[in-house]
Parts: sequence; C-alpha cells; structure tokens
Amino acid sequence: MIDGFVLAGGLSRRMGQNKAALLLGGRTLVDRAADTLGSISDKVYVVGNITGETTSLPLIQDHPTKSNSRGSIVGLYTALVNAKTDWVAVLACDLPFITGELMTRMADILRHDFTPHVIAVDAIFAEQPDGRIQPLCGLYRRNSCLPSIKNMLSDSDWRLQRLREQLKSRVLGLAEIEDIPGSESLFFNLNTPEEYRLAVEIEQRQEFDRPFCTRVTKT
Repeated sequence: MIDGFVLAGGLSRRMGQNKAALLLGGRTLVDRAADTLGSISDKVYVVGNITGETTSLPLIQDHPTKSNSRGSIVGLYTALVNAKTDWVAVLACDLPFITGELMTRMADILRHDFTPHVIAVDAIFAEQPDGRIQPLCGLYRRNSCLPSIKNMLSDSDWRLQRLREQLKSRVLGLAEIEDIPGSESLFFNLNTPEEYRLAVEIEQRQEFDRPFCTRVTKT
C-alpha cells in the first residue's frame, strides 16, 4: 500500500492566483495530480492551505514547524507525518504532465526489484531531460526520510535538493522512461501565466494526438 499526497501549498506569487485551482484539460491542477497518484494509491490526500471549494479530496493543512519555514519541504513533511503507509507517493500540483505510467514504473521498482540496493533505498525518483532530479514527484520511505527532514527544518534549511542528496535513492534514468507517451513534457513545471498558456498548448496538442492511437474510421 502507498498513500498518495498532492502538494498544493505554494503561495503562487509568480502566477498571481491559486495554481491548484487552475483548469487544464477540464480539470483543476490539484485534481489532475490526484488522478495521477490514483494509479498507484488507494488513498489520496491534498496537502496545503486551500479550501474545499478547490477539491473534494481530503485536505490536510501544512504542518506547523518551529522554524516558520515555507515551501515544498513543509508540504513533504506534512505528507510523511500524516501517512499511514511505509512508502508515500508525493506529486506537486504544478507538474501537470506527470502521468500514471511514470508513477507506476516507480512503484514497480518496489514490487518487483528485490536487490539489496533497492531494498535499502529511502526514495525513488526519475531523471528529467536536463539531467536533474525532481524531488516533488517521487516515492519516499516514511520512517527513514522523516528524521532528515526534521533536522533540516530545525536548521532552517529548506532545500529539497539538499534533502535528496542525503537520501539513498533509486533514480529512473531517461532510458527507462523515454518511451512513455509525452515524455518530453513530463516534468514541465507551471509557475507563471506564460507557463500556464504554454501548458494549455501542450495539453491541446496531446489531446489532439491521443485519438489517432485508437481512432476508428467511420464508413
């Protein structure tokens, strides 16, 4: 079992409005992310300071911390604190083109790879086309990750990349995910009005391409 958590608590300063409530392909960004997590999680929650008007999913407010820190690491900490399962899936709502196929491939590592290296890992991520790792799309082992995050919050260190460096992780390389449909846009990050307009174009293009895979010609 893997609990799923949509991270929707960003302040959206650059967007100028609540990103979680933006519509893309007829769904809000928060509901898109929830549907994606649903491919591997029976229970999906939303973490962030949003209201029930944005989504009907169970809401969890960001966990208060002594450092009064802000940012995604607080959302991640909140997710792990509230999770009931050993492994936890997290996905930021501003990564709208992450697919259920990618999440499934991450989860399959846990289900089918019992090598010592994988058994010992704390987290599972995927590599972006630019070679970087996106920590807001991944699987985290709750009990081994929480202590590191607590220490970072106590030190007012909010850098997720720093956290990733502290964890033993298994990374899906580009060669392992490049066959996923739409792989070139998987890690598109939506933060500004211009990026939102571009996301709409990408969604329209992907929607236009999808029917050709299964189209039945009428006669």
